[in-house]
Amino acid sequence: MANYFTAGIDQVEEFAKKVINEDFPELANINIGFQFREKARSSKGQVIYASPKKVSGKMGNFVDVDLVITVAEDKWAAADNVTKRAILDDVFRTIHLEAKDAVEGFPRRVADDRYMLSDGSKVQGQKEAMEQQQELCDYDIKIYDHAIQANPKNYEKYGAWRKGLEEMQHSVQQTKIEFSKAE
Repeated sequence: MANYFTAGIDQVEEFAKKVINEDFPELANINIGFQFREKARSSKGQVIYASPKKVSGKMGNFVDVDLVITVAEDKWAAADNVTKRAILDDVFRTIHLEAKDAVEGFPRRVADDRYMLSDGSKVQGQKEAMEQQQELCDYDIKIYDHAIQANPKNYEKYGAWRKGLEEMQHSVQQTKIEFSKAE
C-alpha cells in the first residue's frame, strides 16, 4: 500500500504556481491540492512522476479542492529545478477544462436589483450577478491520458527529461538519419 503525505509539499505548490502562470492560466481559478506519494508507481511500463485526480462530488463536501495532484516524492527529491517544472507541466497537460452551461435559473432575482447565485450568495446588479455566477460554474474538469506517452509541447519546452522522452528523441533522430541518407 502506498504512503501519501503532505510534509514538504510547499515546494511543489510554489513550482506549480509558476508553471500555471506561465503556461496554464486557465487552471489559475481551479482549487488544486497537492500530495506526495512515497515512491513512483508504474503504469503500462511507464513511470508515473505525477498524476491528477478530480475530486468527486461526494468528496467535494469534505475538502475545498477541485483537483488533487499526487507527486512521486522519490522522483521529485532527485530532480533538478527544470525537471520539477517539467513534471508539473506534463501532468497539467492532461487536465482539460470544458465550458459548461450556467446552472438553470441562476442568477435569480430576489429584490429590485439584487440577485441570488446558485451557491446562495446575494449580489447587487444583474451584470455582476451574471459574471459571478459564470465564475461559479464555468468549467467541468476532464482528465485525459496522453495520446502518446510523450506530450510534444512538454518535450519542446523541457527536452528528454524522462526515459519515455529519451526513447522518443532517439527514435526521431534515427528517422531523420535514415531520411537524410535516402536523399
